Amino acid sequence: MIPQGRVMVIWSYLLIGASAPASVESVLAPVDGPYTATPATLDAAPAAETVGSVAEQPTRPLVRVGADEIDLLAALEQALADKFQPTGRLRLIPVSTMPRLGEGAELPAIELVDAPSRLNAGTMLLRFRLVAADGSSSLHILSFRAEVLADVWFTQRRVAAGEQLADLDLVTREVDLLREPKAVPADAAIVTRYEIARAVAETRPITWNDITPRSLVRKGQMVEVVASQGNLRITMKGQAVRSGALGETVTIRNLESKRDFSAEVIDENKVRVHF
Repeated sequence: MIPQGRVMVIWSYLLIGASAPASVESVLAPVDGPYTATPATLDAAPAAETVGSVAEQPTRPLVRVGADEIDLLAALEQALADKFQPTGRLRLIPVSTMPRLGEGAELPAIELVDAPSRLNAGTMLLRFRLVAADGSSSLHILSFRAEVLADVWFTQRRVAAGEQLADLDLVTREVDLLREPKAVPADAAIVTRYEIARAVAETRPITWNDITPRSLVRKGQMVEVVASQGNLRITMKGQAVRSGALGETVTIRNLESKRDFSAEVIDENKVRVHF
């Protein structure tokens, strides 16, 4: 609380301030009594949030990047992409201040001097050299966070084991594969070849642990058996003793002799016998 004597001084200044020569500093100078101001403090910046198991990706660098550094950042991203060949779009988020190139300066060549052996979700140090057109160069060591962004599959409801991916109303969302390394990429071919192996909630991406190759032949079903050798081709009906996906070997039972034999799954409800 401000001492009463000080309040009176400020009030007097407000009443006669237009004609009085006193400065603001003199009015705010300490008066009688032990009055000590407490310095203000800034609250710490909130930490990044995660929703479910999918980390929310930052939409801006941790360090402000100027217009002339954007091209430099893009060139660094390309250099790392050439080195690691990631399956998604590589994005670098500066943690330390980027070097300024100067207004209108030509983008220098980038030489990677040292980089991690693999991309990871943590902070990494990059050592690189900027080489100008005149041959002059400068060495830089900067900290970055890396992201590998790709579209992956999500469900719109909770799904159970045994459901076919092709029967689900799937949607795609962009996630960071460094933080969701097992997320299934949004490839239409995968939808036709896999099925759900365990329950999956709609709040997280479908992972490779959640799916299994789709059974084209199912236990107990009638299948077409194809046997061929040279110009000779024979087809018959059989009963699958167990389920199998494309390319797998399953056991088929002859309906007449009741004898079992092995055959390769080649299509939906279709197997081939090899002589």
